[in-house]
Amino acid sequence: MADTRFDFYYQRIEKVVEINNPEPKGWWEKTKSFVKSGINAVKRTWESAVTRNYNLGEGSKRWYSGEDHNIAYDVQRVKVKSEAHLLELMGVKDESKLTDGQKALLAVYRHSTSDNIKDRMKYSYRNSINIILSDTTGFDDPGKYPNVTDDFWPYSSGATIQMSSGRYNWPGSESSARSTFVHEFAHSFDRTIKEFIKPYGKDGSHFANELTRPRTAFVEGWAQFNEMLDSADKVRQMNNTVDLIKIEDKKKAGDYTNVEPDTLSGTQLLSVEGINAIILHRIATEVPGGKDKVFKAFTSTSWKLFRDLSTITKQLCRQNPDDIAAIARIVDERTLGKLSDKEFIKYIGSSDAAREFLKNRKKATEDAVEASAGTVEASGKPLDIEVKTDGSSPFGVK
Repeated sequence: MADTRFDFYYQRIEKVVEINNPEPKGWWEKTKSFVKSGINAVKRTWESAVTRNYNLGEGSKRWYSGEDHNIAYDVQRVKVKSEAHLLELMGVKDESKLTDGQKALLAVYRHSTSDNIKDRMKYSYRNSINIILSDTTGFDDPGKYPNVTDDFWPYSSGATIQMSSGRYNWPGSESSARSTFVHEFAHSFDRTIKEFIKPYGKDGSHFANELTRPRTAFVEGWAQFNEMLDSADKVRQMNNTVDLIKIEDKKKAGDYTNVEPDTLSGTQLLSVEGINAIILHRIATEVPGGKDKVFKAFTSTSWKLFRDLSTITKQLCRQNPDDIAAIARIVDERTLGKLSDKEFIKYIGSSDAAREFLKNRKKATEDAVEASAGTVEASGKPLDIEVKTDGSSPFGVK
């Protein structure tokens, strides 16, 4: 929608407030602490789910900690009128006087009017999106304020995006902040619902090269893809990142094992957000008119709340039958030739063009096997060749 707008709010932490006794002594203090914890839980839920997303307002506000339920932050929130107003709110007239983190917030504000962002506005179904610029200056010492970084971690709830200075308080962080803003903006116009049970695994965190779940991998892959469209560095980084895949222990949160991609199945590889992002980016940049085609497939399936990468690729193939072979080749290469014909149909459909691709794929595999066998016969040396009967290719392509 062309009329989608950003409403920016600047908020600065005023103080950290203890809202409950963390170490109550005796039955009376423990009783009071128990009652307070219940009251605070209601307030915290309302503030985090409703107020900060749909009814921001200006003036003194309370931001409840998600990490330590005994504390909250009193913040001062003001709607930003202009770049000069934002600088004034951050306490300077000359941007060179800003901290590194504040420079990152300014970079986000400026990027919101860039052509790259404007180009995506037409794909958003929202009339407006709130952007909270949280200035944590003075509260970035992890020794004194250990929860500030996580409590003000960048996120998108759809209606609201939050960015914080503390996350980018290092020299040259502006590029990273802009990229994260694009990532969160991409989330804001995605209705896809992730898996309900531990979508990011036991620790609740995720990495670009982590094996998660199909819908979760698509949600995050979609946002990563949008970052890649704007940054050649992000493209290189993503391709390097998926050289190893992280698998979290199902019993021990945060305990990861790194494995080679070729040890996983094709469907497992498609549950990695980085691989989702790479496939979308390759289609967008290698297929003629690919970017517009990807976004058209995305918006035309936005009513499907439970979607994964197959929803988009199948829609792409349906809308662009002449591109089926090119799209399928990209999926095949990024899954290392491991999808069976039956699995592949889920991603490219069962049209004549799709079946023709699968037929040619099978023939290429058979030709490769024959060529290898001929080499062995000529050399007189035995060679153990895996021949699959499910239509998948035995040869990984990187």
